Amino acid sequence: MRALNVLLAIVVSLLIAVGVAEGGLRLLGFGPPPLNTEFDPVRGWRLEKDKTIHRTTKEYDVTIATDAHGLRDDYASDDVSKPDGTYRAVFLGDSFVVGYTVDRDELFVDQLERAWRDEKRNVEIVNAGTQAYATDQALLWLRENGEAFDPDVVVLFPYENDIWWNAQDQYLGQDKPLISGSGALTERELDQGASGWLRKTAIGRLIGGFSSPKKLASVQAPSVESGKAAALNVEMSSRLVDPPQPTLDAEERTRVIVAELAKASHDLGARFVVCPLPSKAQMPERTPGPKSVDPAALDPNRPYQLFAEAGRAAGATVLEPLDALRAAAESDDPYYGTDFHLDASGNAALAGYLYEEFDAKGLVPARDGDVAAATPSAVVEAPSKGFPKWPLWFLGLWGALGTLYARTYKDENAGAAYAKVGALLGVVFATALGVTWLVGALPPAAGRFVLVGLVLALLGFVLYKLGERVGTIGELLKAFTLRGHWYLMPLLSVLLTVGSLLVVAASSPLVAPFIYTLF
Repeated sequence: MRALNVLLAIVVSLLIAVGVAEGGLRLLGFGPPPLNTEFDPVRGWRLEKDKTIHRTTKEYDVTIATDAHGLRDDYASDDVSKPDGTYRAVFLGDSFVVGYTVDRDELFVDQLERAWRDEKRNVEIVNAGTQAYATDQALLWLRENGEAFDPDVVVLFPYENDIWWNAQDQYLGQDKPLISGSGALTERELDQGASGWLRKTAIGRLIGGFSSPKKLASVQAPSVESGKAAALNVEMSSRLVDPPQPTLDAEERTRVIVAELAKASHDLGARFVVCPLPSKAQMPERTPGPKSVDPAALDPNRPYQLFAEAGRAAGATVLEPLDALRAAAESDDPYYGTDFHLDASGNAALAGYLYEEFDAKGLVPARDGDVAAATPSAVVEAPSKGFPKWPLWFLGLWGALGTLYARTYKDENAGAAYAKVGALLGVVFATALGVTWLVGALPPAAGRFVLVGLVLALLGFVLYKLGERVGTIGELLKAFTLRGHWYLMPLLSVLLTVGSLLVVAASSPLVAPFIYTLF
């Protein structure tokens, strides 16, 4: 019986340690990002059905909701059959199409559909975009779902990084499908990798980070320094004027996949359209690649042109929005400053271009002459962040703690009591806001490094102040564990933590305000 109690004490201690580690990692920004994808045995991954997530960065705050079919769309039931008199377009692509960085009212897909509906045209767009999809996964989606959705037109929106991934069987450690040079799906069982509850924890993400590639591979490119070579991200290798053989192989595979998409669309009785999405590097006054690479060795238009040429060779209608986005860049940058995706204004420019071209090329039913023409519209202003919450927290804590202090020490002047509490909280909030600003102003990797360094320094300071008491704490934990007092372990952990913090607070006026605020 005693052995069982000792085992339980060890298990409870480990659970407490894991819980503390999980909470600490999340506070440090290492928590798992919001996910709305799940394993798919054919395509590698897919959007989860009926899932809502919120993505927040320094540049955007976006809500992404999926429907009953795992689309960022509005199909609420299993029946997706096309109603009589409806003209249906299926849009295929990656995060640009699903709109991973904009809300739906800003996304070009929804802007375009809204404009057609305002004109009483019965046109419906199926948003089949999924983040991180390459062109091969778009093909597999169409092969699997095309017959059910019965499109009249299929539109592919490829991006330059599709080319490299079209020839790879993994994406950042996750298995993905591979289309052979003949256009057939390579038969192999995909491994879903880290999944379930583990990938939804900070510890699981950290473990996965040790076993997954830390960064993308590079290819050798001519350097700005004569006689030297520079590293170029493999996703950009199609920008090279003289790409290496693996990239040339990926480009040939891409042409095959585009031809297969044309065939699949034809089999469905739908027109096939290719609309390559320009990259930031193709905008005016943008650099063609990393500063270390010789600009003369790069042509940022090359991947874009490859998709356009592949579309024409497959008999597709090709739309080229590059000039429209370049024109938009003259007044407002169509891309986010840090993120490589289109922002609200870029989505509006793309929607406007598509609206004109779909009509010019007869890709949608003509507008009734008696109905006023509509134009795509979007909310192009940055969303307001509203009133910051920290003043409310400050005032609430000041009022509660000041009142508690004044009532506890009745002999002290009430005004002085509130002033002391206010000063204490002021130091805490000023430090916290300053650190938050510093971490946010730095690049993500550097910000996390600074934050982790500050936390480690604080923990080191606490251990230094505890001194020999650390040994006493270890002896207490060991004694309770060996005696099998597993039921007391949570209480013991809390008491030791509180006692240690109070000891440090009593010995150091620098950290005392922060520790006392906790109580």
